[in-house]
Amino acid sequence: MRSQKLEVIIKSKGKSIYSLCSVFCLLCSVLCLFACSCQSNTPNPENNKTKHIPSDFNAPPLILSILPVESAGAMYERFVPLKYYLENVLKRPVIIKVARDYETAIHEIGSGQVHMAFLDPSAYCEARYKYKVVPLAKAVMNNVSTYRSVIITRTNSGINRIIDSMGKRLALGNLRSSSSYLIPVVTFKEVGINLKDFSSVDYLQQEDRVALSVLIGSHDLGGISESVAERYIADGLKIIKTSEAIPQFSFCASDSLPSGLREQITRSLLSLSAKQHGKILSSINRDFTGFVKAEDRDFDVVRIMIKNLKGDDYLEYGKKTIKVAILPRYSAITLFDRFDPLMRYLSKKTGYEFKLVIPKDFEDFVRVVRNAEVDFSYQNPYVYIQLAEEDSIKDILAMTIQSPTGDKFRGVIITRADGLIKDIKDLKQKKAMIVSYRSAGGYLVQKLFLSKHGINADKDMKLIEGNRHETVILNVYLGKVDAGFVREPSLSELKEEINMDKISILVRTPYLPNWPFTATKRTNPRLSEQVKKALLELNDRKILDAAEIERFRDSTDKDFEQFRESIESDVFKKN
Repeated sequence: MRSQKLEVIIKSKGKSIYSLCSVFCLLCSVLCLFACSCQSNTPNPENNKTKHIPSDFNAPPLILSILPVESAGAMYERFVPLKYYLENVLKRPVIIKVARDYETAIHEIGSGQVHMAFLDPSAYCEARYKYKVVPLAKAVMNNVSTYRSVIITRTNSGINRIIDSMGKRLALGNLRSSSSYLIPVVTFKEVGINLKDFSSVDYLQQEDRVALSVLIGSHDLGGISESVAERYIADGLKIIKTSEAIPQFSFCASDSLPSGLREQITRSLLSLSAKQHGKILSSINRDFTGFVKAEDRDFDVVRIMIKNLKGDDYLEYGKKTIKVAILPRYSAITLFDRFDPLMRYLSKKTGYEFKLVIPKDFEDFVRVVRNAEVDFSYQNPYVYIQLAEEDSIKDILAMTIQSPTGDKFRGVIITRADGLIKDIKDLKQKKAMIVSYRSAGGYLVQKLFLSKHGINADKDMKLIEGNRHETVILNVYLGKVDAGFVREPSLSELKEEINMDKISILVRTPYLPNWPFTATKRTNPRLSEQVKKALLELNDRKILDAAEIERFRDSTDKDFEQFRESIESDVFKKN
């Protein structure tokens, strides 16, 4: 079997990119990784290469828990330099404990069996929810405190886009890992691919094993962190999809640890710099350059991933948190990435903590606004008109200006370029996917346009709700529906995932007024004025570009009168 794999690799490269020697090294690496995983979870200090200097401190020891990302011995050795540093600064012994697994690490920090832990983002979110652990500091890698996961394959696999993954063999890491399970699985789900769509899914526990298994051809694809993947690019790996950025591994403390000691530990970690403490940092990870203070809200994007994938709701909102609901036209992760910078800006401007609420679908959005569960909302003009009619929305604070169409946008009807639909009349009796019956750019504007051309979309076509623009586009691309109704700007969302040449625009609709940012009926009027002022004054390109907004302009209900008049009364009755 091993000789067959060698032959496959050598032949597949065609130009001897892999020499027999390099293949042999890869196989040796696999064997070494498996051998390491069989070692005892309790490392023998006598086997460590680092010299152990006894400490004579009389203070009680501080127990530091480490996730078993690699073998226990390897993980222990990585953190020995940090142990010595903390002992010298804190004037107390530090004991390193490599956890047996992720579940044990979470339980031990929560129960107080260990005082602090170095956890990955998803493990931290679970520990925070269950045990109220306190975030201390996030790692900084190459000068940023975030990292990304990637989907990998071999350069000669013939797999060039994530949409080509279905039916292939997938390798993942640990089920509780952010980088080698949670993020890759969510990344696939974002484009409509579930684990059941693969011919096989195997969990290899460690990321290096995943990379090597893909390289030797045992698996077609893998999900690992970007930093690990980059180590194997020269050996023949390629990255076909990169995830959104998520916070780095972080140190957190047990809630039972005195606050003064927590602050002392945090200061010690923040004092580490690549220039003065390079050996300590590089021992943990060769690309670590320091630590920055961690805030619990930094991990909300991970909580959203967990909620979408597993249904566990770890999101936290304080009693004084100001909630802003965003109509979920795109995935929750995409929306968080775009609008969290705006929330932080509003927090700074008003002195309140602003946080996003991303409902599961359009109906859920209407429910939370209608029930006054949020303070502000951002929605399409159709949903605004509906909610304003029933007094669920109090005031319009601003309207978005977006390039290149300014304070308006339009919808499109898309089909497969190689399909049979070439004219509007061909849509009759066809199956079309809409975003939602409450979508302005993904249903209503197309319905109104077709009505003027003698087609009743609700009666003459079979309509299916997709709930997100990406879902509609993917279903048209895969030929699962004959046509799709979406916002014109949404076509750029999947340009890296699918071949857009296979998508044809059949219709471009008239323009609609753009999305309003509004105050709900529960909002404090004084706070509304503060938010309005902050939005209209916003000129930070980094925040605006993240949200894909040019700027906000002043707006009133009059901006929507013409659109309101164009909506047929039977549409309101239906919805």
